[in-house]
Amino acid sequence: MQIRSIHYYYRRYVQSTVLMLSTFSVFLTGCSTLPGIRSNTSPAPDVPWKPVPQELTSEYALPPTSTAIASLFEEKGRNLTLADILDIALQNSSVTRAAWFQAQGAAANLGSARSLFFPTVSASGNFTRNKYSIVGTPVNVLDTTYGMAGSINYILFNFGGRVSQADEAKYAMVAANLSQNTAIQNVILQTESVYYQYLAARSLLAAEEASFKEAKESLDAAEARHNSGVATIADVLQAKTAFSQAKLARDNTQGQVETIRGGLAASMGLPANIQFDVTDLLPESIPVDAASETVDGLIKEAEAKRPDLAAARAQVMSSGYHVHSVLAQGMPSLALNGSASRTYLYGIAGAPYYDNYSAAVVLEFPLFSGFSTSYNVLAAKNYTKTAREQAESLRQAVILEVWNSYYALKTATQAVKTSEDLLASAQQSEDVALARYKAGVGSIIDLLTAQSALASARAQEIQARANWFISMAQLGHDTGMLGPEAPGLNVPVIKSGMDTENGGNNNNEK
Repeated sequence: MQIRSIHYYYRRYVQSTVLMLSTFSVFLTGCSTLPGIRSNTSPAPDVPWKPVPQELTSEYALPPTSTAIASLFEEKGRNLTLADILDIALQNSSVTRAAWFQAQGAAANLGSARSLFFPTVSASGNFTRNKYSIVGTPVNVLDTTYGMAGSINYILFNFGGRVSQADEAKYAMVAANLSQNTAIQNVILQTESVYYQYLAARSLLAAEEASFKEAKESLDAAEARHNSGVATIADVLQAKTAFSQAKLARDNTQGQVETIRGGLAASMGLPANIQFDVTDLLPESIPVDAASETVDGLIKEAEAKRPDLAAARAQVMSSGYHVHSVLAQGMPSLALNGSASRTYLYGIAGAPYYDNYSAAVVLEFPLFSGFSTSYNVLAAKNYTKTAREQAESLRQAVILEVWNSYYALKTATQAVKTSEDLLASAQQSEDVALARYKAGVGSIIDLLTAQSALASARAQEIQARANWFISMAQLGHDTGMLGPEAPGLNVPVIKSGMDTENGGNNNNEK
């Protein structure tokens, strides 16, 4: 009976254990379908997640609209100049803001690195209540103490480690500031390019309007000659075809004007449907001799003033100082440590206390760290070589960009001169053809051909002028001389030289 009862209880124990484990596994399985998970995720893999509206209204979701931009629209009556457009684009661009915040962070890192030149001072307070009993007796002792302490630590010498860390952070700040200048120039170039495309589209629309009126005049002349019996219906039909083509071209250009205007609004960081217009027109005459400097001189200007190239060189300097700071980690360091404290004994007559003072000059020799310092130095040296090669690669790319943009401007200048001659001759040809047709000595084919050539010449001349301004802006960007105060001109506005004191940014502290 005893053996049977043991087996009986053993089976009951096994059954209870299995039941408990089964229940626990069911509980764990149910955790995957808890209401908190269902409410915060999509209900199925093929169902898109619907975000809670409050999660997208955070102050970090979208930057607030600048009140200066709104007041500018009110002041200008939504008629903007190029300077106004660039001002809005630079204020409202997330690219320039991100670059500026990064520069601010780099300046803060420099301040943190320079903090190593100051001592670290700390203070602390304590209140201790300790209860213990004396062994072998029923006596319990209760001690209460409280007090305060202070300590100071100062690095006296560490083989230039502090100086190297500060210089590393300084040139990293220089690179960040110059990267902000690069972002500004990129935004200016993008905005200017769209701006001149918009001016060209508006000028092209005016040209299409003139071609439309000329086609209407030709149609009226053909109908008048047909009504007089000196022209066939074929002349009228051909004139109607040309008239319809001119109207279609005008309508298409109107659509292009609105499309490019939306792109100009987007380049300013504004909605495409915002209502505004520009006051400027595409200039009729351009200073074709503005880019009189040689390509070699422009390349030298670019090597001296391109902010991205200067930033790459500053990054090389920062990497070099990083090597020195890593080397210093494996060298001896000399530090001064001091501390003082006072502890009061609570409940003692007269509130007695005792003081502790200490001062030490600590000389530390790092003996062995698993070769980590050697590997860190090797890695830092290779990173420096990488940065140097990247800077040289960028220098070659800058030279190529200046070379290409220089000859693109030369080509655009020649295209402007040629298109002006083409437009003049096409205008004369159209005038002669129209006069001959009205006099009855010319054919409708000659007139329509001349008008088509004139419309094409107008479009080519307008595009040539727009391409010249865009090419000029591109050359200013590639040489590092494109700035918000003199957009598109060969004037160095943004200084991008490597300022070792403030990194080319007068908003940061030294």
